[in-house]
Amino acid sequence: MRIDIHQHFLPNPPAYSDEPLQTWLHHNSRVQDYAEAPAVVAAMDEAGIDVAVWQGEYYRQHASCVARNRSVQQAIRYAPTRLQAFVVVQPNHPDACDEIARGVAAGMCGVGELNPAAQGFALRDAGFLRCAEYCARHAIPMLLHVNEPVGTAYPGKVDIPLVDCYEVAARFPELRLILAHWGGGLFFYEMMPNVARTLANVYYDTAAGSLIYPDTAKIVQVALTVAPQKIIFGSDFPLKLPPTQPATVAWYANQIQTHLPTTWHDAWFGVTAAQVVFADKKISPRVDVAPLVIRGATSVVALVEHLPAADAILQRWRITVTARTPWWHTIAHEMMMAGHSPADLTTVLDLLRDTQR
Repeated sequence: MRIDIHQHFLPNPPAYSDEPLQTWLHHNSRVQDYAEAPAVVAAMDEAGIDVAVWQGEYYRQHASCVARNRSVQQAIRYAPTRLQAFVVVQPNHPDACDEIARGVAAGMCGVGELNPAAQGFALRDAGFLRCAEYCARHAIPMLLHVNEPVGTAYPGKVDIPLVDCYEVAARFPELRLILAHWGGGLFFYEMMPNVARTLANVYYDTAAGSLIYPDTAKIVQVALTVAPQKIIFGSDFPLKLPPTQPATVAWYANQIQTHLPTTWHDAWFGVTAAQVVFADKKISPRVDVAPLVIRGATSVVALVEHLPAADAILQRWRITVTARTPWWHTIAHEMMMAGHSPADLTTVLDLLRDTQR
């Protein structure tokens, strides 16, 4: 079975008046095309794609997400064995998890495409963490928009630090996480064994890759070298690929297939996606978070989240934990960077443990 994990159901430009970003993305766009369900299936047939998965757009309003989910559920009925969809939500809305549950009960197969910067939430917000926790507990895959952190600006490019996605994987190792658009290059760091372990349940789709990496041969070769078992085909249809031509799935599929050894065709174009999205994987039920153990290797972010009183102690030692402090910064690392000695670390650990008691 050949699967396109990343398409969008866009029969016409979104018309939600309270979604200004969508107006920007679709106003006189040279890259965005539109297609009703019959045209989607025709494009799939041309490319030899058996199943397409529609990802959600970047809506800030809960009502917009609900309306999109309902319209997609209706559209899938045109070809229910060929068309699938992820649920889109505004994670900070109190009904976000309920909307996920309703969508999955209606046959939708994941959550996404979520875009923190575009939708106005952060990956540390309580709402997003609730959604990630829900998906982890119920073995529901989630897809995040990720783009390259350098280069030129273009409509749709936003600030999504790769370290934030890494943190999601560290917090929720059971979560089947797909990072769109080659994961913004995060897969490169899987050459580091400890990073590969943290990202063990993270996958990367190829959507819109030719707009970012026009030399397909190079990006395919890098992926084959680093994480070939983690790549999932996505076209971003009905995006025009390239922009000078009509939207097509076959063009993009052929670009990748041309440079991909045949031994990997099945994995990239279906097997991996089927395992991540459609197979009943035996994922261990998520367990409750263990009590915090305070030691030098403890994350300062986890420390302050679980022990708010620790923040005042850290600040007395010139350590400030903010929304931008990386998850992997430990107490020992912060003490070192603040100019303190190993003996000072012992003192601070004792103070923190006294507070914990």
